[in-house]
Amino acid sequence: MKFMLIQLGMAAIIILASVWFLKSIEINRLIDNQQTLNINVGKAITATLQQKTNRIENLAVSISALGELYQHTPTLLDESIPALLDQLGQEEVILGGGVWPEPKAFNKEKRKDSHFWARNKGGELLKIDDYNQDDNPDYYKENWYIPAKYYPADTTYWSKSYIDPFTQDPMITASVPIWSHHEFIGVATVDIALSSLDDFFRTALSGQRGYVFALDQQNRLLSFPTIDADVTAESELKRLFQPFASFTKQHQSFKPLQNQLDEIDAKFIIQANTDKAYTTEQLKNVTANIPVHERAKLTALINQNAKNKLRSVQLIASIELDNDPQLQEPVIATVFLMPGTYWKIVLVTPLTAIESSAKSMASSVGLYLVGIQIVALMLLFILQNRLFINPITRMVNALNNSNPALIELESNNRKDEIGMLAKAFSSRTHQLEIALASLDATNLALEKQLEVQQLAQAELKESKEHLNLILNSAHNLIFIKNIAGELTLVNDQFCRTVALKRDDIIGVRDHLILPRDVAKINSDNDKVVITQKQELSYEQTFPSEGTLHTYLVTKFPILNHQHEVTSVGTIAFDISETKNLELKNKAKFEILRQEKSNNIRFIEKLEQTNKRLQHETAQVRIQSNKEVNYEKVKLDNQALYPTLVANLVRPIFRQQDELAANAYRLSNGTLNAADFGVELTEQTERLRHLEYLLSAQDYGAKPIDLVQLLEHTVALLKPKFVDSNIDIEIHSDDRLIVDGIHWHFLILFYRLINNTLTDAFEPYQTDKSIKLILVKQKNELVITLYDNGKGFTPNQLDPLLQQMAENEIHGTITTLSVWLQSEFSGKVQIRSLQAEAQYKTQISCSLSLI
Repeated sequence: MKFMLIQLGMAAIIILASVWFLKSIEINRLIDNQQTLNINVGKAITATLQQKTNRIENLAVSISALGELYQHTPTLLDESIPALLDQLGQEEVILGGGVWPEPKAFNKEKRKDSHFWARNKGGELLKIDDYNQDDNPDYYKENWYIPAKYYPADTTYWSKSYIDPFTQDPMITASVPIWSHHEFIGVATVDIALSSLDDFFRTALSGQRGYVFALDQQNRLLSFPTIDADVTAESELKRLFQPFASFTKQHQSFKPLQNQLDEIDAKFIIQANTDKAYTTEQLKNVTANIPVHERAKLTALINQNAKNKLRSVQLIASIELDNDPQLQEPVIATVFLMPGTYWKIVLVTPLTAIESSAKSMASSVGLYLVGIQIVALMLLFILQNRLFINPITRMVNALNNSNPALIELESNNRKDEIGMLAKAFSSRTHQLEIALASLDATNLALEKQLEVQQLAQAELKESKEHLNLILNSAHNLIFIKNIAGELTLVNDQFCRTVALKRDDIIGVRDHLILPRDVAKINSDNDKVVITQKQELSYEQTFPSEGTLHTYLVTKFPILNHQHEVTSVGTIAFDISETKNLELKNKAKFEILRQEKSNNIRFIEKLEQTNKRLQHETAQVRIQSNKEVNYEKVKLDNQALYPTLVANLVRPIFRQQDELAANAYRLSNGTLNAADFGVELTEQTERLRHLEYLLSAQDYGAKPIDLVQLLEHTVALLKPKFVDSNIDIEIHSDDRLIVDGIHWHFLILFYRLINNTLTDAFEPYQTDKSIKLILVKQKNELVITLYDNGKGFTPNQLDPLLQQMAENEIHGTITTLSVWLQSEFSGKVQIRSLQAEAQYKTQISCSLSLI
């Protein structure tokens, strides 16, 4: 009965699971079919709507073409625009439109010059001039106007839904930019009645269950079926303009759809801004007048439209809602995204019919399954009783009645598992009979074995006596302890060592006959041997005849037949003499190690002394180089004066000769007097610079205007800059006055600039430039020169820095370094700048002014 109940329970589980799976599979299949149907219906609706919006876009493009063509003939615009807007059959769709020029674009005298028509209550188009009044807001700052500036020609920007401030009509505006000769001159618009879109969506699913509504680019309601029966026209209008997020707060069943739309917008913004056509700064004036939460979406729309990626209707979401407020039942909401307008079209269809169909099928299948399972269980019960329950019952009765013949008959008649079980019972009965007979034979054998063991014990006793003789003849300590720590065997040497008789030792623990510390070490190591079942060797001291002797102790486990430790054997070898010899050798080794350590420290001191002497020698050499080279630099500076004067005066004399020749040409009338005057002025300017530099040469310290001195020097070297095509910049305060010798600063400037002119640039290099910076910091003057020449490689710069550190003279830079250190307590620093920097080399000269 237990077996049958278990089978009944399993059958119930199988039936319920089957029904549940059938219902789930059928629901999923029907939902997939409904979603496919929704996609097809939704695409058909959006295709019809797109045809309407395409006509509006084409109309707006046509008006923009008229605006570009007749921008300077307003009368033609006023005649053409109403004719385009007044299309037959579109009176309820097109509320108005027109051309909205940029300020003073069509007429230089008009800041507002719109040409706009709107329908009155009778459906007649009338021109509205309210937007052009000065006391009304500027139309070129409206949200439907500014984004169109960033749209290509002949493309349409669809605004969000709004109410026109003058006509009070709810509408959406299609704006097309007007471009003329690649210049934005205005916007052409067509206004669409929001009521026409609402009528379209209300009739889109005529004859089918469900409804369609739409959201604009900012997820504001363009259309939605009336939920409340007593809603007024004013409240209906207010509801259409509210954001879908606010509508969701009133109807929480739409919350999953709102979350899905938020995720879609977030992905759309990220995708559109991945490769932006316009930066945030460029669109700053677009987003200035719109709410903060709408700015990111508007920026993404402009960038997306500039790339023009969305060309066809896209299915962007399909989600199940638990309870629709309109249909009051579970629904599927399918969302489509329209190109151009970026409206979201939402198709809502019910799921009640799907679930009813699935339940009906599952109920029918479940009923059949229950009948089939009941019949199968009855057949199974009959078969189980006949096949194995009844034979097992007969075998139990035969065993209880001690009737092995019946079991034997059952095993012979059946060839299945029941026959095998009967055969096993019969075989076990025969084995028991044989076992009883063997027990008698075993008793006889045990009696014989007892006699043999008695003989073996006598032989064991004799062998034990022989073992004792061997142990007692050894000079090592030999003893055995059992698991309890009691001594069970000791040799004579152990007895002599502890000065006790064997009878006083056997059966006693070692801490009663050995010193406490020796006994503890011995016991701890016994435990290690017992635990690890391995041999253990170590050194230990034992007291012997009043002195401590060192022994090499080896402990080993003694195992029985079950590989269990029964005792621990110990053999100890006296190694006292060997240990004493080892200690003597160790002491000798320690003495040698100490002597080696002392020698190593002595060698280290010698090396430190050698390094110090080398450093002092290098410092003496550097100081000697400084003193010797300073005298050489002073002689070079004295010899430099004639060369400097020659280099400065020679171009002036050459120019003076040319000026004299031009004077002769002037007297003959072959040269223009104005040109001669310019050359004479330039020559006079050079002489003034030369006079400043040469007339002030003395060796007395006095206040010097370094900026003026540098400017005069650069002016005289200007021919060299012109010949080499090099630009030079000077950065400093307007006046930089220091106390010093005029001649010294002239030499410093000349050497620094002339060295750069001569060696810094490649002959074929273009865009050569030099920058000089003069800075006075407290009592220090810093002159920094930058150039964008060939720069220094590490192989060039490292030897140069080494020469400067050792006060050696190998060129202009090292000469300046020695001179500045000796004369001004200054220094020269050179840096090679990074490859991507504007300049390649930086030379800094710092001079003490104290």
